Amino acid sequence: MAGARVLDGLAIVQDDGSLSLDGEKVWLHGASIPLFVRTCTSIERPPRCGSRSVLVLANLVTGFVHCQIVRQHPDALEGVCTQAGRDSFGPRQDLAAELILRGWALATPDAPSDYFALQTIAQSQEAGIWGAKQINIR
Repeated sequence: MAGARVLDGLAIVQDDGSLSLDGEKVWLHGASIPLFVRTCTSIERPPRCGSRSVLVLANLVTGFVHCQIVRQHPDALEGVCTQAGRDSFGPRQDLAAELILRGWALATPDAPSDYFALQTIAQSQEAGIWGAKQINIR
């Protein structure tokens, strides 16, 4: 994708599951974040309450985020967003893929095929919204 738009910087996770990055609203491409499972977290002071999926994403996002924009909507951008993994020199962590694997997002019809495989794994492990096993976000 020569010349594709890229955003880099510190991302802030919004209550609707989007990222605020470089003054832009960015949705994770290929992932639909359900907002119906609500909870509160004690990580932050004061505690933050909201969708469990959004809280998991907020806990997941650390450091600088890199978003390759794939689509522009009237009110937001949509991008493949990654951040450095545990090993700074290793592969980058795809935020949408990680949320889907943890069971806190659904693969959208236009998602990469890998996302559907990750969703199947999450379902089989009853992760996140798929069952009783809940992700500890502390």
